[in-house]
Amino acid sequence: MNEQTDRFGRHIDYMRISVTDRCNLRCVYCMPKEQQQFLPKTMLLTTQQWEMICKAAIEMGIYKIRITGGEPLLREDIVALVERIANIKGIKRVVMTTNGVLLAQKANRLQKAGLQGVNISLDTLDRMQYKILTKRDALADVQKSIAVCQEIGMPVKINCVPVGGLEKQDYLQVAMLAKQYPVAVRFIEMMPIGAGAKYQPIQNEIIQKQLTEIYGLWTQMHTEEIGSPAVYWENENFLGKIGFISPRSHSFCHACNRIRITAEGKLKLCLHHPADGDLKILLENGADTTQIKQYFAQKIWQKPKDGHTTDEKRPMWRIGG
Repeated sequence: MNEQTDRFGRHIDYMRISVTDRCNLRCVYCMPKEQQQFLPKTMLLTTQQWEMICKAAIEMGIYKIRITGGEPLLREDIVALVERIANIKGIKRVVMTTNGVLLAQKANRLQKAGLQGVNISLDTLDRMQYKILTKRDALADVQKSIAVCQEIGMPVKINCVPVGGLEKQDYLQVAMLAKQYPVAVRFIEMMPIGAGAKYQPIQNEIIQKQLTEIYGLWTQMHTEEIGSPAVYWENENFLGKIGFISPRSHSFCHACNRIRITAEGKLKLCLHHPADGDLKILLENGADTTQIKQYFAQKIWQKPKDGHTTDEKRPMWRIGG
């Protein structure tokens, strides 16, 4: 297996694939409007196309695939898609980011198909706050999904995005999940993309100080998760851990190890920059695995040095979370 490196010496071994642009929530910083113009289903990559893309990526040194959306569990063939990717020779990690609303009813089948972990987006544990943030009354469904994952042994990370200027969001409550369960609760600074640009980020140093005042001493953990932007802390009274992902206050572009592919097959070398390639067209023109690998290698070499200034105009749900 090859090791893919960009021109700045970063090893690219992680690919995030957005398998749909549809979502069943309407979060204020992501998809605030009820009526959206989604991609026609004919424009979405098929399970077979995703399998071919992932096979090429894995053969060139990418070992971790994260399935995202939109909300990936809205795809009717999501279990089959997970199974196909998980069975590719050389894959080491297949994980998913989801809002958790539909996860309880699919978690067992997904795990049997080869899914090795989930990141669940959850910004509050208060039912009314959840309805304000997402425009849906689905908090109980998400909480059930977390409990089901614990029952079947599915590793869980909780992604919480504090929304600056939203007075009724008690994001500190979410940390209690790491006290109750052996999960990682990660606080992520708001990204200035799409509707998120309307909100000021709450710096993670502020949240860390607040958690220290409430729960006492935290000790920084050493992680073997190479390329991860999260910094983790543990507390003797917690079963799980707290993580901080701070793209606004502490850039991690210098260690970026990832690329992204949108639901319609656009290649994104950086979250903050417009798409720089079209894999769907390549596939429709009959490209084989070798040609896809060559295309990846050519494009990855052009990966930008940093994403401090964004040229990306599309909302996050069109990019892939």
